[in-house]
Amino acid sequence: MRKKMLVLCGLISFGAHAQDSLKTTLLQEVVVTGTKFEVPVEKSGKTIHKIPLEQLQRNGGKALSDLLNEVPGLQMDGNFGTPGANISYYLRGARNRQTLILIDGVPLNDPSAINAEYDLRYIPVSQIQSIEILKGGLSTLYGTSAAAGVINIKLKDAAQNFSGSAEVTAGSFGTFSQNLNVSGTEGKFTYFGSANNLSSEGFSAAQDNDPAVEFDKDGFKRQNGLLKLGYKFTDRFSVNLHSAYEKFESDYDAFEFADASNRQEYDQVRLGLVPRYQYANGEVEGKFFYNVNERKFFSAFPATYQGNNFQGEITHRHRFSRSVQTLAGLNYQDLAFEQQGSISNDTANFSIFDPYVSLLIDLPAGFSVHAGLRLNTHSVYGSKVVYNLNPSMLFNQDGNFRYKVFGSIATSYVTPSLYQLYSIYGNTQLKPEEALNYEAGFSLLTDRITFTGTWFSRDESSPIDFVSIFDAEGNYVRGEYRNLSTERNVNGIELSAAVELSESLAASAHWTTMDTDIPVSFYRIPKKKYGASVTWAPIQNLTLKADYNYTGKRTTFDYFSFREITLADFQLVDIFASYDLFKKKLNVYASVNNLLDEDFVAVYGYTTRGRTFNTGVRYSF
Repeated sequence: MRKKMLVLCGLISFGAHAQDSLKTTLLQEVVVTGTKFEVPVEKSGKTIHKIPLEQLQRNGGKALSDLLNEVPGLQMDGNFGTPGANISYYLRGARNRQTLILIDGVPLNDPSAINAEYDLRYIPVSQIQSIEILKGGLSTLYGTSAAAGVINIKLKDAAQNFSGSAEVTAGSFGTFSQNLNVSGTEGKFTYFGSANNLSSEGFSAAQDNDPAVEFDKDGFKRQNGLLKLGYKFTDRFSVNLHSAYEKFESDYDAFEFADASNRQEYDQVRLGLVPRYQYANGEVEGKFFYNVNERKFFSAFPATYQGNNFQGEITHRHRFSRSVQTLAGLNYQDLAFEQQGSISNDTANFSIFDPYVSLLIDLPAGFSVHAGLRLNTHSVYGSKVVYNLNPSMLFNQDGNFRYKVFGSIATSYVTPSLYQLYSIYGNTQLKPEEALNYEAGFSLLTDRITFTGTWFSRDESSPIDFVSIFDAEGNYVRGEYRNLSTERNVNGIELSAAVELSESLAASAHWTTMDTDIPVSFYRIPKKKYGASVTWAPIQNLTLKADYNYTGKRTTFDYFSFREITLADFQLVDIFASYDLFKKKLNVYASVNNLLDEDFVAVYGYTTRGRTFNTGVRYSF
């Protein structure tokens, strides 16, 4: 199997995440996550990976977690299981709680979750305009949890003219999806609406090792509605309203190798108000969002959790000259959760108030520097100051052959979650986790080729973990969350390259290796990961795409047998084809994921998908 996959990889070529036109992507693309200013990608001093709309539309039926798993340095866990499996994300060797998920620039995380992370199962790919994955610590701009990186998911906005799309897909395991988008502008009024429905019969989440017993299928259903409305009162002042309702339910099993008829139901509502005032040299913007969610578990251990999350932020951007811009912001968060019959939101709540400032200098000679400072004020543990400094230098910036050197140093933090503070295992004496990030890199940019190499290192201190307490006779007494005295370092190297071989053929590739001085903190994370892909348009209106991804060996810990287990490496090949009809208004596509039907273990004791098929039709109007 390994030989077949390596041969196919060599025939495909060298590449990953190829784009329609590397010229457009490399020399005109703008990114905002790394600085909160609009910065041309070639002038950005941060390591940012952007997934544009074109790539999202070629997902081949993959979920959001599958697409993120193909990003250099980002390991997803659970995405190869049944559709309703829990999803974890490890960016540069960090855990969920150390990577911040943003929706349209706002951290709408779940206050009732153990690590307060955002659940990626809520969002359909069809509602996403683009994704920016920022690597490295940036708590100065985004506050808590931005210790290893930020994943900013930008949802679609209103179009200038009336337009929309309707899409229907069908795939393996009885999976069906329908999506409808409508948007437009009428005078000063803008609108965007989207509705999505997904259902899948699924398969058994737990691995079935008993030939005499057939495990039940664990299915998944999701409904999602999104509405964005905007009104431009004057040329300078506008207001946008955001609202969304998201719901999913799924079956799940008891634990590894154990079937069960368990079910979980998640739903959440979010409302947002975004006023913006622009003037000649800058703008003032507000983002006020309220998110409420509920999680219900029906099993031998039933439970109901509710979370409330208010986010309010005001930012003022000002351009003093073509070379100097500043950003000043005030961020306020109020979070609460309750566990029915156990924890009340009158007790389990806290607030955070953060003023911050940021400076961007971009000199004509090619030198730029981004620096920031933030004062985090937490109602439970007190205050913390963090900073970042990120210089870069772009050489020969007006020529076809450009190269860039960049580096950064940043401090970040992760505040204790409400669950870690106030649950039955909580500890109100917890202090925030802290991190010190270093990064240095080099980029080569031409009109057809890019290459980037990055070295990174992250020193972590005061990590929070669950600790079991025993009495003098060795009997278990209780467990609680504590700050450990252990410190750890994670370091690694990321390489990525992209090339436009011709107007119809593009390819790229990535390779990541990383390690830590404390291996027990690296469970489920591969030390080595790389991928390759190519996109080819052999004739007009036809697009072909092939992806290859390798995941190295991982160590996990089995708490039932109380031993470490090494999971074998695995390699996957996916193919995708699409064809446009009727002046590109109708698009038909099909894909095969895990083409060679690789048999592998992603999560110990749980099933992984074999070869899967997906086909769809999208009509644009």
